Amino acid sequence: MGDRVLVAGPARVKIDPGPAPGPVAGFRFAGVHGGLKTGGRRDTALIVADSPVPTAAVFTRNTAAAAPVVVARKHAADGLAQAVLINSGNANAATGSTGLKLAEWSCRELGTRLGIKPGLVLPCSTGIIGVQLDRRRMARAISLAADALGPRRANACGRAMMTSDAFPKWASRSVLLPGGETATVAGLAKGAGMIHPGMATLLCVLVTDAPLSSGAAGAVLAEAVASSFNSITVDGDTSTNDTVVLMASGLTGGEAIRSRKSAGYELLATAVGELTDELSRMIVRDGEGATRVVNVLVEGAPADADAERVARAVATSTLVKAAFAGGDPNWGRIVVALGNSGVDVNFKRVAISVDDVALVKAGELLSEEARRRAARVMKNDTFTLAIRLGRGPGRARIVTSDLTEAYVRFNTAYS
Repeated sequence: MGDRVLVAGPARVKIDPGPAPGPVAGFRFAGVHGGLKTGGRRDTALIVADSPVPTAAVFTRNTAAAAPVVVARKHAADGLAQAVLINSGNANAATGSTGLKLAEWSCRELGTRLGIKPGLVLPCSTGIIGVQLDRRRMARAISLAADALGPRRANACGRAMMTSDAFPKWASRSVLLPGGETATVAGLAKGAGMIHPGMATLLCVLVTDAPLSSGAAGAVLAEAVASSFNSITVDGDTSTNDTVVLMASGLTGGEAIRSRKSAGYELLATAVGELTDELSRMIVRDGEGATRVVNVLVEGAPADADAERVARAVATSTLVKAAFAGGDPNWGRIVVALGNSGVDVNFKRVAISVDDVALVKAGELLSEEARRRAARVMKNDTFTLAIRLGRGPGRARIVTSDLTEAYVRFNTAYS
């Protein structure tokens, strides 16, 4: 789908994600105001399969994992799930045993409402850290969400997941499988701040009617997350609540996709990868205070792992990100980040370009005219910073945003 119409707002760049995904066979959605947020804003999202389905999930690497992550990890371990319950406005993180008991209770409460086992529910939370969830309000929210379920309510569901997001994030793809069946893959995501490789303050639920086994779903999801949600950064902070879930109803029919060798695996993996890449770029676009999205591409490293270390060093550098905000091709700051990456860099071989403008060659600025041309390109809301090290075949990409005064203002008063 790509980027839609951009609308300049107060210190934010908004994006119209287009229409929400339509029905996906075997799934229903809901998004309601249950009283967890003020002002009547939707705060409880629900995705439910008609029956237990093959499921894969990836969670935060932060060791201070939130209560719902602890519970969801346990429930997803057997590769089956039927419902994803998401509340926004409260992360239920740093809430101790009380928060853990509430996350477990929420699964039982929803299970009772839907007539399913609590172990088939994956709970997710997002919002303020360190504040206990109100059980009475959560019970009301669960009841309302269960009553609101429908196949065409992905719009409401996506909006109920939002916290500091400026816009909802959703996308879908159709995949023609080898047997002639057309499968649908749809994704709903949220995220704007605390975004960093190793995932971020993000939640994402992907649903498909393709006949995926839980093992194949796990392989597909791992590949997709590595090149999307784990390849973005906004502010260098990894959250306590990150969760990405893939559920497959199999109702499109056709030959089962059980492994990488199965017919249809590559087609479906490509579609899921494209979908998560699109959603992850929306998250960077929506970075708190962000006005620019920058692709930091590193080539010519000794190995891919080295390229990734260099790309992350550049993409997370406060000085470099501030230069992005000012549209300033300050290549000296980039060199400093290269030197801090821990990778052995021969600076006499370094070449840097901004889109198609060559800025640095053999470790030196080409000309003042090159710098001025690069500065003009950096006024765009999206551009690529390419760094070539001349040391080998290693290659990596990290997508980052600029760092503006608006980010600081926003995060001095988030509550």
